[in-house]
Amino acid sequence: MNHRQQREELAAALRWAAHLGWQSGICNHFSLAVDEDGTAPEGILVNRQGDHWSEATASSLLLMDGDGQVLDGDGSVEATAFFIHSAIHKRVPSARCVMHAHPPYSTAIMCTQGGRLQNCHQDCLRFHRRIAYDDDFGGVASDEDEGGRIANALGNHPIMLMAHHGITVTGPDVAQAFDDFYYLETAARYQNLAQASGLPLKVIDDADADRMAPEFQAVDAQTSGHFTAIMRKLEREQPDYRN
Repeated sequence: MNHRQQREELAAALRWAAHLGWQSGICNHFSLAVDEDGTAPEGILVNRQGDHWSEATASSLLLMDGDGQVLDGDGSVEATAFFIHSAIHKRVPSARCVMHAHPPYSTAIMCTQGGRLQNCHQDCLRFHRRIAYDDDFGGVASDEDEGGRIANALGNHPIMLMAHHGITVTGPDVAQAFDDFYYLETAARYQNLAQASGLPLKVIDDADADRMAPEFQAVDAQTSGHFTAIMRKLEREQPDYRN
């Protein structure tokens, strides 16, 4: 995939995330590590400071280096975007795409004492044993220490739920990270709605979850197809995301 396509995919992810209500003001960030491909220097694509996600376009994304310097694009990189995302990209090579936000349902789980995603719905099985939990809130990620602490808390898990904060989802590409993000928020929504009933959750036991989870966690055509469908819809309704 060339650099232009990478820009278009990340812009599309931001646009659709705004449509789904995952954004907090002009905060939060999605990033994508790009390789040297003859069209741009190696670096990290990230949405620029001050833009609403619904405004994201392929050309508005910034390419920054490992020190937070803008290599390509007009604008600046917000400090927390640099410290959180650069630390994860450096320390977790498999995290080519990093999506950090504060969507309501998965964030709400980490606003409860000992909050955990429970296997109360089949969508939860997608995340069985794949989530790291950061129970040690460190405040605003405005320095390397907090960025490093967050990256270390993620460890070798692709997903992290962060107490008093939000969530971080990583993946090898935009399509897979977005698919996980979508179903994580969906699973959390089911759990929150079920708990709101006041009745106990009906949780799948660990032995059954271990047996059934691999099928739900398999990456297949549905994963990439989901994001391809989103891009088709954006092409019809918001084609300027490609600009």
